[in-house]
Amino acid sequence: MLLASALTEVVPATLLLIGITVVGFLILIKLKKSLTDSPEQTTTFSLKDIERLRDEGQMSEDEYERARQSIIDAAKKMTSDIHEKAE
Repeated sequence: MLLASALTEVVPATLLLIGITVVGFLILIKLKKSLTDSPEQTTTFSLKDIERLRDEGQMSEDEYERARQSIIDAAKKMTSDIHEKAE
């Protein structure tokens, strides 16, 4: 009798704990994947994009030069970060 009542309380609690653990684990996996994929999913402009905007008159020459330099600086930083991690 005592064993049966203990099992009816322990088994559901154990199953609930296992369920919460599995759901938490799946959430952590998705969160980790989204954090590692974020840099590739950001909106970026290529040099061709800003050249097209300049040619279409949607960007001034000064804006084009600043954007171009920003893209070049970001590429240099990214390659230096990769090089530093490789060492």
